[in-house]
Amino acid sequence: MRMKYLILTLFSCFAFSQVSVEGVVQDKKTKTPLEEVRIQLRPISKKGAGYWTGTMTKKNGKYKVSTTMSLPATISYQKEGCGKKSIKIKDGDEVPSVVVLDCSEKAIKAIIIEQTLDTDGDGLVDKDDKCPKEAGLPENEGCPVEETNNSLGNDAEPIMEVESDVKAKKENSSIPPPPTSIYFNVNDSKLILSYRNNNRIKVIADYLKLSPSAKISVEGHASSDGTSELNMNLSSNRASMIKKALIDMGVKESSITTKSYGEDKPVESNSTAQGRNNNRRVELIIK
Repeated sequence: MRMKYLILTLFSCFAFSQVSVEGVVQDKKTKTPLEEVRIQLRPISKKGAGYWTGTMTKKNGKYKVSTTMSLPATISYQKEGCGKKSIKIKDGDEVPSVVVLDCSEKAIKAIIIEQTLDTDGDGLVDKDDKCPKEAGLPENEGCPVEETNNSLGNDAEPIMEVESDVKAKKENSSIPPPPTSIYFNVNDSKLILSYRNNNRIKVIADYLKLSPSAKISVEGHASSDGTSELNMNLSSNRASMIKKALIDMGVKESSITTKSYGEDKPVESNSTAQGRNNNRRVELIIK
C-alpha cells in the first residue's frame, strides 16, 4: 500500500500544498516496528516555501505528519543505531506506507527488549509502566491498586459486597456472569496477583456457590512463546490452578471441567507484546 499527498492551492500567486504523510517505520531485517524514530518534513527551498514539521513514531512504529509548504520537499527518518533515510517529495509523488531503516544487530536487540519487556506481566511494557516490577492495572498506569476498604484485604469487606451483588442477581435474574478471562505471566502458570484477577475469580465462585446446578468450563490458553508442547502444558497447568482456586473458595469439584488449548486459540495476534499478554489466560465460562 502506498500513500499519496493531498495537494491544495492556498494562494493565487504561490503554489502551496497541504502535505500529509502517514505510515509505519520498521527494521529492514527483522520487520520490527520502530518506535521513537525522529521524522522531519521540510521544504527544499529555504525561502518562502512554507513550514517544516516533525514528529516521532508512536506505538507499533506508526506516524503522521502534515504541514503547508511548496514542493519539492524532503521527509527524513532517523533513529540511533538504525541510520537515517531521506525521501524527496515532488508534486504528484507517492510515498511508501512502510519505510525501513537498517538497524545494527546490537541496536535491534536492544530495541526489541525495550519495546516488549514486561517484567511484571501486566500487559504494559516496562517503559510505559510506572510500577514495572509490580503487576497492576493499565488504567492505574501499571501500578497495583492500593489497599483500601475497597481492596481484597484480610477484612474482605468487598467480598461481602460481591456476595450481596451476586445474591441480588440470583434473586432478580437467572443470567450468570459473562465469560471471564484470568491472566498469567509469560512461561508461567502463576496467577498475576491483582485486584482485577482476584475479584473476577471471587465473583464466579460466589455465583457458583449460590447456583448448585450451574457448571463451569475452565479453559487454559497460552501465547506462542516457547514450544507447542510447553504451551500445552502451561495452558493445562493454568486451568488446574484456577480450578483449585475455585475449589478453595467453596465451589464443588463436580461442577468444574477443565480444558487446555495451548497456543491454538489466541484472542489477539501473537506478533505484539500486548497480544501475547492477552493470550496467556484462562477463560471461565458458566454453562
